[in-house]
Amino acid sequence: MELRIGIFGSSDIEPPEVLSKAVHLGEVLNKYSVLLMTGACSGLPYAVAAAANDKRKWGFSPVGTYEEQMRFTPDDDVSIYEKVIFVPDTFPYHKTLSASKKYRNVVSTASCDGGIILGGKWGTLNELSNLIDMGKPIGILLGTGGIVDEVAALVDRLDPNKKALLIFEEDPEKLVQQLVGEIK
Repeated sequence: MELRIGIFGSSDIEPPEVLSKAVHLGEVLNKYSVLLMTGACSGLPYAVAAAANDKRKWGFSPVGTYEEQMRFTPDDDVSIYEKVIFVPDTFPYHKTLSASKKYRNVVSTASCDGGIILGGKWGTLNELSNLIDMGKPIGILLGTGGIVDEVAALVDRLDPNKKALLIFEEDPEKLVQQLVGEIK
């Protein structure tokens, strides 16, 4: 059975040690029967997807067309994705990137069986809260900064019962192994 794992994290360029961890995660994912899903953005999710060269990948874009995607991520090779899901023009706010990113976040998190969080800021926090609300298992890749550094304290403060959904691990190999086991 092919599992659907979402990769959610910072779309920014990160320090070399964090980027290296993302690449290692992608290489580890090659060992598993998974379909990877990202937000079709640059940064850490793209680094994971590009390194997972043996995997099927879907990108959930916050824009409406392939041409817009090329402008949105000009330095990325969009051909790594088997399928790119665009925001439909029937979405009332499809021309507002900030609203379209939230649309993309809901659709991508709803479509995966579990997710992995690396670094990240507000958008990643939105994806994380979606996964928590949907009751999906979540791997938190420690040592990647951003929202990852805040997750444990936030969950402890806001809803300690949800901590059972979270797997905190610094080693990508162990993280994926535990997440896949939890999903199955």
